[in-house]
Amino acid sequence: MLGAPLILLEREEIGLALLENRAVAWAVIARRIHRHPTTISREIEVNGGRSAYRPAVAERRSERCLRRPRAALLARRGELRDRVTAELRLGRSPEAIWADLVAEGAESTVCVETIYTAVYAGTVDVKARDCLRTRRPRRRGRQARHPNQRPALPNIAARPGVVNDRAEPGHWEADHLIGRANRSALMCLTERLSRYSLLITMPNGYAAADALAGLVEGLEQIPAHLRRSITFDQGSEWAQWPALVDGYGLDAWFCDPHSPWQRGQVENLNRQWRWWYPRGIDLAAIAPAEANAVAAIINGQRRRSLNYQSPAALYAGLSVR
Repeated sequence: MLGAPLILLEREEIGLALLENRAVAWAVIARRIHRHPTTISREIEVNGGRSAYRPAVAERRSERCLRRPRAALLARRGELRDRVTAELRLGRSPEAIWADLVAEGAESTVCVETIYTAVYAGTVDVKARDCLRTRRPRRRGRQARHPNQRPALPNIAARPGVVNDRAEPGHWEADHLIGRANRSALMCLTERLSRYSLLITMPNGYAAADALAGLVEGLEQIPAHLRRSITFDQGSEWAQWPALVDGYGLDAWFCDPHSPWQRGQVENLNRQWRWWYPRGIDLAAIAPAEANAVAAIINGQRRRSLNYQSPAALYAGLSVR
């Protein structure tokens, strides 16, 4: 099994391969037992090398290494355990406790993972729900609980240089401003060369169907020759992006997972929208005329990045064919 310790049967296969040929390559042995060559080389080197490797001896050594005859550090009563318990009860995080111990040069210290393990194992006198931010009584595995079965998306790494370098107009970035309780939204589309922006009201939220309708509304306001591509993050609201490709013939690109900053122009622009529409307000009440008025203010401002021209002026020049 990938990642699991070697078992005796695998060690016997290693020993047999070495008996057949002491100079056998690690990769040859690895293919025999479906392991990585590094696993094979490490196993043999720590157990006497090619000439002295014995499967039974290696197995006994492995068993000794797996044993833990002493109690875990925080399972033993003492000053360290008392301090960790007291600070956990005060609401301090395991990482903050560890950082204090290191900064103070404490004689006895524990790592962050040891503290988490002790909390979930019940070896300290405080329960996880009483001291950890998640209040989760049982630890959840780090791996994804559900496999990602979505088809591969066109990655931003394949985006042409003319888009990345702003060498031609017609390439857009898209994002949402989310309203109170995730029930309403505003969609922002911004053109990379001119920095011109459109703000589209979405009073019913930003589910995939609503996002598609908002994109269609925005694209219909854009001249056909300026509809070349659009870049999204990997939010599920963009799930119906193939309809845009089919309907408008434009390219779609997606940021890497958890990397919305890769389409940083619209991310930075969102900070400006938030001056008018702070977090926590109900965006369903925003009328299209009001959104257009705010967009006109932002598009009318001269910018240093545009050599002190305004996005509106530049976009007007691009719109004329």
